[in-house]
Amino acid sequence: MTDIKPCLTNSSPIVHCNAVQVMHLCSRMLVKILFFICVVCALHCNGATEVSSESNIANRPIDTSDSFGYEVLLGKLEDLESKFWNMWLEMKEQNEQIMRNHSLLENTHQGMLWMLTRLEQAVGHNMTTVMDRSWEILQQQISCANHENWKQSVLEMLQNKTIITFKKQLPTMKSYEDCTKVLVNTSGKYIIHPQNFPEPFEAYCAQEVFEGGWLVVQYRFDGSVDFYRNWTEYRNGFGTLDGEFWIGLEKLHRLTKNGDYELIVELKDYDGTYIFARYDDFEIDNEEEKYSLKKLGSYTGSAGDSLSYHKSMKFSTFDSDNDLSSLNCAKNYDGGWWYKDCHYSNINGLYRKGDNTKHLCWYHRKNNYDGLAYSRMLIRKKS
Repeated sequence: MTDIKPCLTNSSPIVHCNAVQVMHLCSRMLVKILFFICVVCALHCNGATEVSSESNIANRPIDTSDSFGYEVLLGKLEDLESKFWNMWLEMKEQNEQIMRNHSLLENTHQGMLWMLTRLEQAVGHNMTTVMDRSWEILQQQISCANHENWKQSVLEMLQNKTIITFKKQLPTMKSYEDCTKVLVNTSGKYIIHPQNFPEPFEAYCAQEVFEGGWLVVQYRFDGSVDFYRNWTEYRNGFGTLDGEFWIGLEKLHRLTKNGDYELIVELKDYDGTYIFARYDDFEIDNEEEKYSLKKLGSYTGSAGDSLSYHKSMKFSTFDSDNDLSSLNCAKNYDGGWWYKDCHYSNINGLYRKGDNTKHLCWYHRKNNYDGLAYSRMLIRKKS
């Protein structure tokens, strides 16, 4: 069997045979078997002829060696036939297994191709997303380069638009000299036109606390507005009356210079505990004096007095350092305030929880700098 060694060896069972090799092997085996059968038949016929020609010799003894040889030969032939069929069945099973393995390999190959295609699509999509996001970040960085100029332009535009709108609506809108002249007990937005103001402005009047008539000048409750602003923004004001806001130092100066005003600072912690500080006199100086805290009267209330320390101090922002400290207090404590060296109150600081001097805080509440969840400054003209 050495002539079919590539397909069948003693050391390597029939694991490499394909259908063609199997048929080739079977045909060669069949030829050998047929040849062997022909030889046996020829010998058998020859023996039969000899017996026929010599049948008249009755007393001749029968040669039993030929009969025994035929039996041995037939036995070997049957054994060879059995081996042949066993080998054929084994090769058939091996071939079927090879075909199954081939089908499985083909399916695996198709699955890998599908996965590679999906992976390629996913990578392409992610690369597109990264490129788009990078472009957005680049555009934002470019925009931030002129952020301050842009904000100032928007503020001026909004202020001009507001004034124009008020001018158009004045003939049909009722205005009040201050919030004490609003005779309804409903807090909300009203048109205020003080005597020394060339134009009216919209303000929020708190009519349901401390007998009403209070004008809100600062309001924080959710941290949605950044209070780390420059000098111009603190002078002009920022935010909206429907949310967090700062009314503006120039308005505070004009309001308080022609009349006697009092001040209330309302505060709440993150547990909802309400406290307040009330001062019976309050006035802000002009811009030449850096809007200094010119007057601050006697304290009453439940919050503790954390503002008297700042009396007579000029207002400071990160770009206008007017405090008494060697530090830039506004920059160091992330706010705008009447800093001294540096502060006991910082209600325009960061809107954060935790004990930190950078936070919206009022020291004498609990002799710490815990961040507060709510602050509101209100002024009222005294009668």
